[in-house]
Amino acid sequence: MPGNFQRACDDYNASRFFEAHEWLEEIWQQERGPVRNLYKGLIHIAAGFVHISRQTEYGSERLLRTAVEYLAPYRPQGGMGWDIETIARDAEDALARVRQLLPGRLDEFDLARRPFFTFDALALASESRRWNAWGFDADGNALEMEITVAE
Repeated sequence: MPGNFQRACDDYNASRFFEAHEWLEEIWQQERGPVRNLYKGLIHIAAGFVHISRQTEYGSERLLRTAVEYLAPYRPQGGMGWDIETIARDAEDALARVRQLLPGRLDEFDLARRPFFTFDALALASESRRWNAWGFDADGNALEMEITVAE
C-alpha cells in the first residue's frame, strides 16, 4: 500500500495521469471502508487530467467536479497521508479554469498549474487505524500484497 500510494503520487506529479489513476484504482476496488471515496476523489482528479490532456471537454469538467465532491468530507482532517485540503482546493481552481475554457479552448489549459499530490507515508500507520483501511493490519502495518497495474 505505501508503495502504491507513493507511485500514484509520483506518477501523477510527473504528468502520468493514467498510471496514477491505475495505482489508486486497484486499491479503491478492494477498499470497502470509509476511505473508499477519498481514493475515488483522487482517481477522478487523475482521470480528469487524462481528459484535459486529450482535450475531452465533458470528461474533464465532470471528473474534476465529482472529484471535489468526493473529497469534500475529507478536507478538514485529510486522510491516509494525503494533503486533501490542498489537493481539493487546487482541483477546484483547475475546475474553474476548465469551465472558463469551455467550449473549444481546453487546449489552452496550462498543465503546469494542475494540483500536485502530496503524500506522507509516515502518517499511514495511524491513518490506517483511524480509517480501518484495507491493506493494513490492526496495528497499522501495511500488509504484503501484490497489486497488478495494467501497462
